[in-house]
Amino acid sequence: MIARNFKALIQAAVVLLLVSLAATAYADTQSTRVYLPAGAVDAVALIGPPPEIDAPEFDAEMAVVLWMQLTRTPEQVTFVQKPLNIERFTLILGDSLLTINGRELKVTIDAVISEVRADYDALKAVFDYPRPFLVNLDVEPAVEPRPVASYPSGHAIRSIIFARLLAEVFPEHRQALMDLAEQIGYGRVIAGVHYPLDVLNGQKLANAYADVIVEQPAFKQAVQNIREK
Repeated sequence: MIARNFKALIQAAVVLLLVSLAATAYADTQSTRVYLPAGAVDAVALIGPPPEIDAPEFDAEMAVVLWMQLTRTPEQVTFVQKPLNIERFTLILGDSLLTINGRELKVTIDAVISEVRADYDALKAVFDYPRPFLVNLDVEPAVEPRPVASYPSGHAIRSIIFARLLAEVFPEHRQALMDLAEQIGYGRVIAGVHYPLDVLNGQKLANAYADVIVEQPAFKQAVQNIREK
């Protein structure tokens, strides 16, 4: 009995140490940001932890994943298999792209996405949540996911960031950009690589990131440079 209790205490201490190290790494990744300043978004507090794997809330999340898999269409599979990049949104922008400095636009958005990705990858490490197909072998992914944790969804975050940043340059296309971004996020559940909460809280976090990014002097200057073709 004493030996079992001692082992349990050791295991608990190791878990606490790993969480502490992950949280420290998460904080460290924010220290050199240009567009997403350190401490601007308390991501852990904003979205909170996902449900425990054996909780009823988790069962409901998994039920949605399985239902989406059962009902997904070939058209939906084609949609979710498209790569997520700035080109995904160019059909919406059309001839508007001819009026701006396209190279400056891509360089700026790539830099922002890099900072955002570093932030949420560290956040994923804090929660270390398994993807649906790792928990339930009945889940058949329609895409190849990155080998990182599930919560929150990086695709959901990046798609909203793409849309919000492009909307600062092309405000007349804001609604169409946001609609596409949300569809891309929801597609991750259809693809079987995320739970609904991964997407919803990813979108919530992305909007908080974007609210900060669009107010930064570096981003405002970049938008001006983009418009001065």
